[in-house]
Amino acid sequence: MRPWKAAARAALSCFACALASCSLGGVNPDNASALDAIAHGQSGTEVTVEGPVVRVLSTHSGAQGVHEQFIVAVRANNTEQDVLVADNISIGRAAPVHQGDDVTVRGELAIDPGGPVIHWTHNDPRGRHQSGFVRLGGVLYD
Repeated sequence: MRPWKAAARAALSCFACALASCSLGGVNPDNASALDAIAHGQSGTEVTVEGPVVRVLSTHSGAQGVHEQFIVAVRANNTEQDVLVADNISIGRAAPVHQGDDVTVRGELAIDPGGPVIHWTHNDPRGRHQSGFVRLGGVLYD
């Protein structure tokens, strides 16, 4: 192979990796770390998980806005935990999720009495929280 072709392929490969990283907001899913944070009751931890949507719940309106809600099965190392995603669609765009869709979710973990919840899955207009997102079918909803 000619040297310039090898260099072009290497540059293209680096560009593709950078583009893939940007599509997740520069953050890769880490289900094992999220499951560890859940097991240790670490509310307030920023997590990024991926998994199938196992159930879509009804939209909820409250004092903090309108939230779409769905449950994601988070799996790693022979451990599985269903996690509620509460996505504030008064601030961010709703992700059109359906049961069986594979999603990536970034947000703040909360350990509620009913189980773990990921919220702040959008930009914080006041800048108090890291930006989160829901990624579905290659599209970021933040």
